Amino acid sequence: MKKFLTIIFIFLFTNCLFADTVLTWQQCVDIANENNQTLVSTRQDLRIAEYDYNIALNKYYPSANFRYGFSRSGNGHTSNSWSTNLSASQTIYNFQNSAEIKSKKASINKTVAQLTKTCADVYFSIKEAFLKMKYAQQNIILLENIYKLRSQSADIVRLQYEGGKESKGNMLRSKAQKQSAYINFLNAQRELVVAKRALVQTLGKDIPIDFTVEGTLITVKDDNSFDVDEIVSSVPDVIISSAAVEIAEYRVLSNKGNLYPNISASASIGLSDDTNPFPPLSSKNWNVGVGLNYPILSGGLTSISNSIKSSKIALEQNKENYEKTILASKTELQNILLEIEKTKDSIVISEMLLEAAIQRQKEATVKYRAGTMEFQTWQDIEQEYVNNQISHLSALYNYNVALAKRDRILGNTNGDIK
Repeated sequence: MKKFLTIIFIFLFTNCLFADTVLTWQQCVDIANENNQTLVSTRQDLRIAEYDYNIALNKYYPSANFRYGFSRSGNGHTSNSWSTNLSASQTIYNFQNSAEIKSKKASINKTVAQLTKTCADVYFSIKEAFLKMKYAQQNIILLENIYKLRSQSADIVRLQYEGGKESKGNMLRSKAQKQSAYINFLNAQRELVVAKRALVQTLGKDIPIDFTVEGTLITVKDDNSFDVDEIVSSVPDVIISSAAVEIAEYRVLSNKGNLYPNISASASIGLSDDTNPFPPLSSKNWNVGVGLNYPILSGGLTSISNSIKSSKIALEQNKENYEKTILASKTELQNILLEIEKTKDSIVISEMLLEAAIQRQKEATVKYRAGTMEFQTWQDIEQEYVNNQISHLSALYNYNVALAKRDRILGNTNGDIK
């Protein structure tokens, strides 16, 4: 008992020492938004996709080139040449370039959906770790109370044994149950340290683990019902798969672009002189032109046809994956709805059972002390009381995690992760 009281004192002293270090949910998401490595990397992917799109747009922007040069040649007679030239060109029509630009735009949409999915994944990881911290903190208090209960019961049995009203075996059993409760309490403290490490990891910043989190596990009021068939189109995995189909379609068009001509315009103006580094205006020459380019057997005899066939097969693959993703997402959504309802119901049942167990335990203790109830019956009722307390806390945790899983599937971060 002294050993346990010493540990309790150290535990309470430590909590008091770091009483001001209490992380709120908002503080956790703020730290994660700034430091979570997965979030930072995915945001960079989006920036890369946007830059790639802007690069592709340049194929329809005019290009210009300025050249100033000197050359010297000789073949029995040496001659010099100074020249300056300004040239410009503009693509008027290029089917392949148009398809590529649209593909890059679709890639941005896909990356945005991937970022939404990543944000939801990170949000879930933080939420789950935060809930585990709450669970671990409450579990310590719960197991401390169970230890106190087992200690009181062990004292009752010991007194009964010393008075000759109880067997030695029952006395030893109650003593063992007390020790078991004590070990469970110690393990709960160790599990809290692990839960802290898990939360720190999801935040993406190495902070001292001498902290607690704000709040306790409760039954959250939730009326967020939806029709699976209607909401599936907003699932990030479905959006990503849809964007992949769109990109594949544009790749087919891009490969077909080699079968179409492209039109471009060009113009240049230049000056040249054999002796003067700054050619006079009288040496001006210019040209303006429009060109029609039609590739014939570009890349080889069967290159174009094979490229088109390959991209069409890839398109069909992406369409199949899209259909597969829709079906899988519907099943996942239906499962999580079931899990939410089941865990919510389990809270109601556990509360009812716990209320009954509390009353039964009080009545049984009175009867045992009075000698009108056998040890085993009393202990069975007490164990039921202990089990119901643990089950109720687990039900609260499972329900809150189920809600977080639903947010993850739907890509919902409640505006916390951006």
